[in-house]
Amino acid sequence: MAYCGYCDRHFQAWGSLQQHLEKKRPQAYCSRCQKVFSSPFAKQQHVADSNKHHVCEKCPEEESDFDSKDDLIEHLETDHNYCTYCERAFNGPVQLTQHNTVKHNICIDCRRYFNSTSDLKNHLKTHAEKTSQCPGCSQMFVSESAMVLHLEAGTCESGATSDFVTATALTYFRPGKYTCNGDSGLGFKCRTCGATFSFVSAVLQHAESDSCNEHLAGRRPLGRFLRHLRAQFR
Repeated sequence: MAYCGYCDRHFQAWGSLQQHLEKKRPQAYCSRCQKVFSSPFAKQQHVADSNKHHVCEKCPEEESDFDSKDDLIEHLETDHNYCTYCERAFNGPVQLTQHNTVKHNICIDCRRYFNSTSDLKNHLKTHAEKTSQCPGCSQMFVSESAMVLHLEAGTCESGATSDFVTATALTYFRPGKYTCNGDSGLGFKCRTCGATFSFVSAVLQHAESDSCNEHLAGRRPLGRFLRHLRAQFR
C-alpha cells in the first residue's frame, strides 16, 4: 500500500499516490523520477543536476524539460533556430541550415556532422542522383570514380577487372604523366599535386574531391581517359 508522509494518507495503488502528489505538491514532486523533495528549490536543484532532465532555458518551465539531450537539441534547432555548438540563435531555419552547412559540415538530409568539407562532400554522394553509367552493364553510379571502382572490383557483368582497367590506363597515359616509375607499388599519380595511388578509381576520386585542382571536366586528360575507357566496351 502506498503512503504519503506529508498528508498521512494511504493509497491502494502507487499510481493513486503519484496523482495525489502531483496535485497536492506539484512544486516539490518530480513525476519523471517519482521523488518528493523537501521544497520547490530542492526539486529545482535535482532537475539541474540530474541526467534525466534536459531543460530548455528559452521556454516556459512547464514546457522546457526533455527526456534526452538529443530531444533538447532537436527542440532548440527546430523551435529556436539555435546552434548548440556556437550557442547562437538565428533569425530563421534557413539561416541556421546555412550556418550548420558552412561551419559544421552537416548533412541537412540526415542531420549527420562531418569532420571536414571533403568528408561531407563524399557523404552527399550517397544522396546524389546517379548520373554515371557503366559502359559494361548500364548500371548507374553517383560518380565516375564509383563506376570505375565497380569495374575494378570485378562486379560488372561484362567481366571487366582491375587488371583490365589498369592495362587500359597504362596504355592510354603517356609515361610519367599519370603513371609512376619505380618499385613503389603505386602505379598512378595525380599530375597536378603528385599524390600517388594504387588504382585508377582512386585517382578519379581524388580529382572529384577538393584535395587539389585536378578535375575531370572538359578536355582534361582524366576526362578523355574516361571516354577512352568507355570506348573499349563498344
